[in-house]
Amino acid sequence: MQRETLEETEGAQTLLRGLWLLERVADGVHDLKRLAETLGLSRSTAHRILSTLSRAGYLRHEPRKGYFLGPKLIRLGFKAYGQLHLPALARPHLEALRDATKETVHLAVLEGREVVYIDKVPGKRELVLASQIGSRFPAQSTALGKAILAFLPEERWREAFIPGLNRTPRTLGDYERFREELRTTRVRGYALDLEENEPGVRCVAAPILNVQGEPVAAVSVSTASIYLDEHRIPEVAEAVQEAARRISLELGA
Repeated sequence: MQRETLEETEGAQTLLRGLWLLERVADGVHDLKRLAETLGLSRSTAHRILSTLSRAGYLRHEPRKGYFLGPKLIRLGFKAYGQLHLPALARPHLEALRDATKETVHLAVLEGREVVYIDKVPGKRELVLASQIGSRFPAQSTALGKAILAFLPEERWREAFIPGLNRTPRTLGDYERFREELRTTRVRGYALDLEENEPGVRCVAAPILNVQGEPVAAVSVSTASIYLDEHRIPEVAEAVQEAARRISLELGA
């Protein structure tokens, strides 16, 4: 137990040192000697951590010039920035979508195998959905999750898939069916949840893209299945896609 605690402490210390080094590089300190001195590290220790960060893509090393922020860190920064102000930026478009459809509208991001609701605009029907900001659901069984995943590389699909998931009898628990559903979603531009996550509830979702054309979130309309039959789905899907397109434009897509 003591050994495990010591290893955990040393690992946490190394992680913190790496983060501190990233901050110093961001502040404009680029050479190994100064980076080591600012944190009171030996040059060998600083070099080991900086090399690891460089191999992982968080830093880049230029001979005779030093260390600079790497492409992976820059991408993470863009994603963090987009998620930070996304709810405020998207809110008018979510409300307009709610007004156009009368249904509940959700905004969500993907975290691992789950989608997390970061905003909700209640519908204008007497129907009240139990979802709330901060709610988490498997991406696999939601239109929001499928809308984001469909526009990510296919290897990400397998990572998000939970074998045998059975939230309802309609949940896609077979990977081949799930993969075909995502391929269909990519082609038509929107995703469906036909009572796959919750009995009696249907959803239509579309991805929100950033300036690089990557899906950073999704917007959806959710309602009771009686209000979203096969004839109404295309109409609602068009409205959802338009809302997602407008939000994406706000993000520079």
